[in-house]
Amino acid sequence: HCRCGGKSPHLVFEPGHDEPVWCPCRPYRLKIQQVNKLIAHSGMPERFRYKFLEDFYEAYDGQPIPGSRQLKSFVNALIERYTNEKANPEAPQQPPSKGLFLWGHPGNGKTLISCIALNCLMFHTVRAGRFIGISRNFFQTLRHTFDDNSPIHGQAVPIMETLSTVPFLVIDDFGVQRNSEFEVEMLYNLIDARYADYRLTVVTTNQSPEDIKDLAQGRIYSRFLEMCHIVHVQAPDYREYAKKEYEI
Repeated sequence: HCRCGGKSPHLVFEPGHDEPVWCPCRPYRLKIQQVNKLIAHSGMPERFRYKFLEDFYEAYDGQPIPGSRQLKSFVNALIERYTNEKANPEAPQQPPSKGLFLWGHPGNGKTLISCIALNCLMFHTVRAGRFIGISRNFFQTLRHTFDDNSPIHGQAVPIMETLSTVPFLVIDDFGVQRNSEFEVEMLYNLIDARYADYRLTVVTTNQSPEDIKDLAQGRIYSRFLEMCHIVHVQAPDYREYAKKEYEI
């Protein structure tokens, strides 16, 4: 129905109108702009941006991937729940949706499906989301905030406040931290803040729930049990599949 050709400010002249009117495409283009900004500022790795449910395969080389359909159904339920809340703000309040605690061996799609959830939630609700990778520079960034010569000196509180209050958060590679007193305290404070305010959180880890049970005297594990569905992702390592394709 677009009649402006995509040209800003998306105004068109209609017969019988002395002044230009908004093109029907305008609200959709504005939403696209908002979603693009949300994804750009999410911290999500480039390779996972704009990935959606159709990008998570249920079969590979003609063979079903174990657990992939069930995993997609969890994510789809989250999307439907938050989309319905956005479309019907006056509907009766429901209990807060649980996030996901995805654990399993490396390479089985945990990070991909968590980013798919984040992309879909931001797209359908036009609300902010963040992605943090524990294995990369998360704690290094926090430490730099205590360095007098750092350009982000003194920003630890704003950084943690943003992560604590953003509507959707993915914590990737949980469990690879060194478990120093500083790191455990930062993780606990973040998870406790999100737990207290019912913020949706998706966690990926290569460790089993038992492996993290004693972290922070069990306080982190206990919160995960209440705020997330614990899902054992048992799909095979897709990197092994890719390697086999090129064997000669």
